[in-house]
Amino acid sequence: MGMETYPMDTMTIGEFNESFPPLLDGVGFVVKNYTELLCARGHHAWAIVSGSRVHDGDEYDRKQGIDYTIRATMIPVPGISPYGVVVRNNAFRDTVRNIPFQLIHTHSPFFLGRFAEQLVRLHHIPLITTFHSLYRDDFYGFTHSNALSEYLVKKILHHYRFADQVWTPTEWSRQRLYEYGFDGDVVVVENGCDFALPNQEELRRYRERGFEITGIPRHIPTLMYVGQLKKEKNLDLIVDALDIMHKRHVPFHMVFVGTGPDRHHLESRIEKAKISPHVTFLGKISDREELKAIIATSSLFLFPSQYDTSALVLKEAAALSVPLLNTAGSSTAGMTVDGENGFIAHNSAQAYAEKLEYILGRPELCTRAGQSARETLYRSWHDVIDEVETRYRNLIHRK
Repeated sequence: MGMETYPMDTMTIGEFNESFPPLLDGVGFVVKNYTELLCARGHHAWAIVSGSRVHDGDEYDRKQGIDYTIRATMIPVPGISPYGVVVRNNAFRDTVRNIPFQLIHTHSPFFLGRFAEQLVRLHHIPLITTFHSLYRDDFYGFTHSNALSEYLVKKILHHYRFADQVWTPTEWSRQRLYEYGFDGDVVVVENGCDFALPNQEELRRYRERGFEITGIPRHIPTLMYVGQLKKEKNLDLIVDALDIMHKRHVPFHMVFVGTGPDRHHLESRIEKAKISPHVTFLGKISDREELKAIIATSSLFLFPSQYDTSALVLKEAAALSVPLLNTAGSSTAGMTVDGENGFIAHNSAQAYAEKLEYILGRPELCTRAGQSARETLYRSWHDVIDEVETRYRNLIHRK
């Protein structure tokens, strides 16, 4: 099978990453938006991904009308499921090797990242990689060994040192990569949001729909979390803070959207605290319009994570004029001006609950912060791809 050729006025780009829908995580959505918008601009962009077993991924692509993916199979591994081992068969390898990439961009340093290294050596093309996740935390959560975690961090640093350019989505994550021992240049390229900014009438309709979906009375403040349900996201702090709020007789209803390995753990803790009537788990919401409606009903978005290097939900909530309550020292707190476009509490349940009670007692403060978040934190993916496209072209020409 010979290599295809494309006109010189377009770029041929590979976006490589283990995760991709139907596996719902932030990095997979980054890859999806990069690839779709590059294709929409006339470039030949391919998502070289996994995210599931091939037949599940192919079925998702068929239903969504996606024709830019080339998928390997991911076999989930206990302890890190739904993530796991990526199996690259000969047909997959041959198909990818015969695409005349001009540049490859990897979004993780693992199976497909190492495969990308082989391809850039073979075709003498540039490689960009983005540091999206706190891998040391992931490694420790899996191994429970500091020594083994540090060994694995040193192994993945090879991928970042091999690349022609290294990107991170925030200044906070840039500093974390340096703490890992990386000593090269790092470029900050922010992520975007695929929610269009709704006008006031559209926002009102989203809220009406959201109240229909959740069934929460309108006079009860709705608190929201959207994301993976796993301990690394600091979700125990939310449960402890809600317990304190309940004991103080502060009205609220908490909504968790998402799935993950620690859902049963959270449900058990919530039941033990006797706050189950005030908490709803909606599970995975794949319909983006439905997700907008649910977020739009909330008074405040709770995001205590110290783990995320760049939370897409920050911009999604901002698009719908909903502010975040972060924890000090987190990536999202680094983008927040406390009391203006969001809120920051110390990283303890007591401090988080006190800040939460203070905010809910001042609904006009929430409204102003939500509007400011919309004006200062929102960034569309179209704006991001303007920057990405320019950086890709410059690197291709230099290489």
